[in-house]
Amino acid sequence: MSETKNILFLNEWRDKVRTFWNDAAAAKVAEYGFVFDIPALDGDIENFDWKTILPRYDAVVTTWRSPVCSKDFLAAAPNVKVVAHCAGSVASVTDATTFETGVRVTTANPLMAEAVAEWSLLATLLAQRRLETYACMHPGEKMKWNAMTNIADLHKMVIGLWGMGDVTKHLLRMLSVLRPAEILVCSSHAGEEELARYGAKKASLEELLTRSDVFHCLVGVNDANLYRIGAKEFGMMKENAVFVNAGRARLCREEALLDALRTKRIRAILDVFHDEPLPEDSPLYAFDNVIMTPHDAGYTGRDRFLPFILDELHRFFTGQPMEAEISASRRRTMTHEGLH
Repeated sequence: MSETKNILFLNEWRDKVRTFWNDAAAAKVAEYGFVFDIPALDGDIENFDWKTILPRYDAVVTTWRSPVCSKDFLAAAPNVKVVAHCAGSVASVTDATTFETGVRVTTANPLMAEAVAEWSLLATLLAQRRLETYACMHPGEKMKWNAMTNIADLHKMVIGLWGMGDVTKHLLRMLSVLRPAEILVCSSHAGEEELARYGAKKASLEELLTRSDVFHCLVGVNDANLYRIGAKEFGMMKENAVFVNAGRARLCREEALLDALRTKRIRAILDVFHDEPLPEDSPLYAFDNVIMTPHDAGYTGRDRFLPFILDELHRFFTGQPMEAEISASRRRTMTHEGLH
């Protein structure tokens, strides 16, 4: 870089920016000679007028609850050449007009996706082993010695993955080592050759639902997929199949999921919910065929997000390809947090 680059962490909330700012990030800033400003580091600055300071910056870093970097918003930032998202999907911090400006967009999604894939692998093995039905996990509990007959043979199981984003790609790599009977992927973006490298096959959503022993929801929430799984789809699932959702709750209809669980035909492992935090009176707490985690599938590795983003900015400003650049077409397939 021939001149110092000024970068702004575009977020009003101290807790958000403190999640990412650490010694490793500070070392990257020093290494690359960036000027890195974080107005919210010392306290919330709700309703801050970003347009008063945007003209001085060459790049902005966003995360959850950052402003949308639309064409109108970026009009106040004539020098900004790149929006770098310190989280996963960029759909909530960009729109179609962002890409009309020529500004480039990148994300830490590959890091978050790897964490979600690890959780999804865990869910697959929990589903296969049915650990919750016989294990001793709390003081005072007893192991159930006669329940192990419920354990399935992974090598005879069909694992279905709905979606072909970064999470699925990481999960395919992990699952291929375990060699289940079949790995099926439903996605218009999945190529036969790419899937074959992992021993996986392309399938329709109907085939995924009817054949999977473990069905993973990993597709992005967009207009096409919002509430796509309803009563009909749950009815198509195999007896004792496991519905795993680490994507977004609104990929399925809540009442349809609850009804399916009440019948005991299927089980579920859930990390996402229609209302979060999950209300204490949620019917889900009453089911013994559900395992739940508090939307933490992608939590690990956050300390690496900002250092990765700073590496991306360094690559951009030195004329190198960014590793996680998002195109306008890719953005359209990513989860949009604002859809209800």
